[in-house]
Amino acid sequence: MKETTGTILDWDEQSQTGVIQGDDGRSYPFSSQVWKDPEKPASGGGVLVKCANGRDASEVEYLLVEHVPSMTMTVQHPDGGVIQTRSRMVGGPWRMYSDSLAWLETAAAMHHAVSSAEIADLSALLRGRHLPISYRGTVIKYCYGMAIELYLKWILSDAGIEFRPNHKLRKLVNKLKGRPVLENLRTRYADFMTRNPSLTMRMAHVHGTEEVVLDWSTFDQFVRNIEDYKFILGRYATLRDYSVFKTASTKRSHEMNTYMDHKDFFALASHLLRYKPDLSDYDRPSP
Repeated sequence: MKETTGTILDWDEQSQTGVIQGDDGRSYPFSSQVWKDPEKPASGGGVLVKCANGRDASEVEYLLVEHVPSMTMTVQHPDGGVIQTRSRMVGGPWRMYSDSLAWLETAAAMHHAVSSAEIADLSALLRGRHLPISYRGTVIKYCYGMAIELYLKWILSDAGIEFRPNHKLRKLVNKLKGRPVLENLRTRYADFMTRNPSLTMRMAHVHGTEEVVLDWSTFDQFVRNIEDYKFILGRYATLRDYSVFKTASTKRSHEMNTYMDHKDFFALASHLLRYKPDLSDYDRPSP
């Protein structure tokens, strides 16, 4: 099965056949037999093409407005000059941005609700439960990490850059290299860091808690810490991944007992997520 998007170049109502110019550079003849949308096909329409055999169109339907974040228009003047404009359309991937803000708001609200709860040690987990560390070491970090992940995926979607549906934040950032949007994120992060925020993380174990010293100096290091300290992957844990004992192991047992210990983490994320790039921020610089 193959999927691609494209534009209907031609549609003949009498023969009920047409041709799609795929965004992959190929042409796809199609007919009313494979058309799956309740609206009739029309020339110029953006479509989703499914190819069951990997080559020929087997199902065709209009692209939803959410899948078309922007449009480029080219106007040619009689004197030969060309003006090209680009603008966002109604729709696009805004739901991803909204969800990102919701995950962050949830993380901040939960942190505010439970951050005063004492985490003296994790001995209680040997006999039953210890909700403060479960909230702070897993759930709050998960919500926070998802906020950053969805924000990066929103930017990539808005820029029309494809990415794999996994949780590798550094790979998402790498796809932005060479574009102003990444430099703007780095600058925005650096601007916040001039306020000397308290980005303190602590690790709990049966003997108490201690500070985990991490480098938060740059945006790239911020993303690395979120990934390395399992902000997102903790929900995949199995029994052997948990431990209440201090360990030098690189398994999740170490990172899943760490937690954010200051509200500045949430102010930082809010500062980052308020950045809504201009379309020109996605362009690569001219060679």
